[in-house]
Amino acid sequence: MLSSFESAKILINQSQKILITTHERTDGDDLGTALAFRDHLVREGKSVTVAIVGGVPKQLQFLPGSETVIEDIDSTDFDLLIISGCSNLQRIGNEKIINLEVAKLNIDHHRDNAMYGTVNIVDPAKSSVAELAFDFFKYTEQEISPTMATCMLTGIFTDTGSFMHSNTESSTLRAASELMSKGALVHTVAKNTFQGKDLSALRAWGRALENTYFDENNKVIYSVITEQDMIDLGNIPQSAFEGLVETLNKVPEAKVALFLKQDGEVIKGSLRSELYKGVNVNKIAKIFGGGGHALASGFSVMGKLTKDELGVWQVV
Repeated sequence: MLSSFESAKILINQSQKILITTHERTDGDDLGTALAFRDHLVREGKSVTVAIVGGVPKQLQFLPGSETVIEDIDSTDFDLLIISGCSNLQRIGNEKIINLEVAKLNIDHHRDNAMYGTVNIVDPAKSSVAELAFDFFKYTEQEISPTMATCMLTGIFTDTGSFMHSNTESSTLRAASELMSKGALVHTVAKNTFQGKDLSALRAWGRALENTYFDENNKVIYSVITEQDMIDLGNIPQSAFEGLVETLNKVPEAKVALFLKQDGEVIKGSLRSELYKGVNVNKIAKIFGGGGHALASGFSVMGKLTKDELGVWQVV
């Protein structure tokens, strides 16, 4: 990994016009990492653009620098593309960015990363991309500003489920501790990510919990939100169901937690498990063309969620 850090340092030093991106419908880890890099590179005098399909979710707009994020690019005049948390280029969701013929710095912790970068900083053993970014900045002896600290702590905090997931290692807590000493406030991160639920989000959770079932034979707990549910719930924020599948995963009898939500013509699925339950949900997600981690993965499939005459859920 140290050789990758050195190669990344050289690549950044050689670049002046830098584009940073991550996957569409970004999350706290990958956006936090992207914005930490942005702050560092701007202070280094680089020209920096952050472009993410879908923009910044409401609950992450507290992150410093999030107001600079754009959803598309007009120019292709860049000499480096930094990609945060994308196991493959297609996850970016923007063909203009995907097809850029520039050097690429790929920073990720997904086990199935395609290693598509000119330089790849990829370590599946890390809790989050943000912890990996923290290691990189420590290696390069860069000053970590309060802005960078807030962004990286957000990434670590959200990807470890507020330090409750099994991917929380001693190195994770040491990184979080140092980021707090640099100015990051963990209570501010918690308030804006896991604790920030407005009334519409609580109603959405109520519907999702009402639509929760337990498959005794397969030890799967699952919740379903249909197209009609979304119509009934009205104008709810994109982040309304954030943390729901993690809550389902707390049921001790269940080996797997699954949340399915209709989004137009696409069904989006989120899977969770725990180390002691002995299930690799990444293998399940891959069956449906998705991916992620052994204990946290997702997928998308075309179709509509509906019940047959026996009340069994199916995709049509």
